[in-house]
Amino acid sequence: MDKTKNTLPSIREFDGHDWFSTKTSRRNLPHWELKGSTYFITMNVNSLIDKPFKIHELAALMEKTLKQYHKDKYLLQAYVIMPDHLHLIIKPLENNTLAKIMQLLKGSSAYSINKCLERTDKFWQQENFDHLIRDGISLCEKWEYIKNNPVKARLVGRAEDYPYSSFYDKS
Repeated sequence: MDKTKNTLPSIREFDGHDWFSTKTSRRNLPHWELKGSTYFITMNVNSLIDKPFKIHELAALMEKTLKQYHKDKYLLQAYVIMPDHLHLIIKPLENNTLAKIMQLLKGSSAYSINKCLERTDKFWQQENFDHLIRDGISLCEKWEYIKNNPVKARLVGRAEDYPYSSFYDKS
């Protein structure tokens, strides 16, 4: 991940003509996909597992998985790993669909985490929430939400103090 913690990335803004190029699908939630776009994602842990990312090794494992595919499959622009879910802003790179990226992230992280926990059950909820970021205002809102999520949850006093975030100040 690049060291531009407080700099918003540039995005492909959604315009009226994009409706014709947007692919949509639906399970319980609607999913939109438009080539070259940036997405806000929320992934939730299976409700039978109690806050696995409170365990440092598991949060670190998840962070490693996120960074492993950065610049290969997607640009990881912001993230926060909360005790039982995570939020991302990502931009899929050429020839990588959001669906394939989610399958890769969930599959590889679930395998590693389940191995560490010595379990075999489903780790992630089947469906994630994804939001196609349409403009700079939406990007700024999602960026601030990710940054301040640990503060809002009373895990830390300042966003920069939360260790499992792209906004963490390691200095």
